[in-house]
Amino acid sequence: MEVIYLPKAEGFVRSLDPVAKNQTLVMVDMLEEMGYLLKMPFSKSLGKGLFELRVVGNNHVRIFYCFCGGKVYLLHGISKKTQRIPPKETAFARRVKKMLES
Repeated sequence: MEVIYLPKAEGFVRSLDPVAKNQTLVMVDMLEEMGYLLKMPFSKSLGKGLFELRVVGNNHVRIFYCFCGGKVYLLHGISKKTQRIPPKETAFARRVKKMLES
């Protein structure tokens, strides 16, 4: 399944330290290979067609993504510092997803 990086996600991945970037790219390759079949602990549904790619390491990386037109779109990414994902981050990813679908 083709993976498309939207600018915010691409900039985020580029900004990661080399170890986190490598771990993230491995997970993106896994997502590309498995698509909808990728499940926990690597991928988690956030509801309404939004998913998070979960990269565990020294800092927990989350890449928000969705499926649209047979492709995977990487929408946005964050380095997670707490147990919860800040609501503004998921709200942003949902807005980008909605624009992508329209």
